[in-house]
Amino acid sequence: MHNLFRCHVDNVLAIAMIILSALAISLSDALIKLNSADTSIGQLYVLRSLFALPLLLLIMMARGHCQRPEGLGWLICRSLLMAVMWAMVYAALPALSLSVVAAGVYTFPLFMALFMACSRKGRWSPRTLLAVLTGFGGVLVMLRPGVERVSWQMLLPLSAAACYALAALVTRYRCRQEHALMLSLGLNLAFLLTGLGMLLLFNWWPLQADLVARHAFIFSGWHATNISHWVLAAALGGLIVIASITMALAYQRGQPLVIATFDYSYLVFVVLWGVVLLGEHPDFFTLTGMLLIMGAGLLTLLPARARRQGTRG
Repeated sequence: MHNLFRCHVDNVLAIAMIILSALAISLSDALIKLNSADTSIGQLYVLRSLFALPLLLLIMMARGHCQRPEGLGWLICRSLLMAVMWAMVYAALPALSLSVVAAGVYTFPLFMALFMACSRKGRWSPRTLLAVLTGFGGVLVMLRPGVERVSWQMLLPLSAAACYALAALVTRYRCRQEHALMLSLGLNLAFLLTGLGMLLLFNWWPLQADLVARHAFIFSGWHATNISHWVLAAALGGLIVIASITMALAYQRGQPLVIATFDYSYLVFVVLWGVVLLGEHPDFFTLTGMLLIMGAGLLTLLPARARRQGTRG
């Protein structure tokens, strides 16, 4: 009875943690979209890391966690995949609505199912095929090719989802022994180095002026900063630390299927912030596509039926 009660309490706490993580990430994405006109992705990465890294180091010292990573190579691989994933998400924000970007990213369970099926030498289960087709249908409903003009920015959330799926698989199979704080530290160091690399690249080798003018958030370098930039960076630094730690705690405490299901609360928060902060009201096609993608993702997360034993007893 005690173990059953403890399991229930852990699941409740884990659900609260994953909802808090989804709230923090969705608010961070909304704030970035709101302020994308007067900064760049590289600058944003650097400024946010200047607040997130000291905060993480303080937490690690307070908890007495100063160990070396278990697998440095795989930690670097995961961190770079996540940094590239977020760069593609942020690059899509100025051109697409927040809800469309979010729904595109949350096709990642479909990519995980595809990658895992390919690793099993092409054995695709009917459920995997149904989930992929349903998710693809949701994307088509949202993007409406032939009705809406399809741009290259629409491919960014799907590419980000593929990177996120690879990062999740690396986390599960190669970084399972790493402490959550070490994973968060590696991610924020990758943000800092990626941001510095982007700033150096676009400051030393500037692109065509018309391209930079059209996509300044992606291809421009350092912008003049004021107090609002530093306040935004501090807020984003706190949010990314909260999100990364609470997500790790959620998956450590709760049952993965339960936590992954409540992780889709991110899509609800995205719609909320889109309406409140950005004045974006998703239409019927966007909401229908989001529901199809959510259903497809949950379909891939359902536990497989146990195979019947050849003998009984």
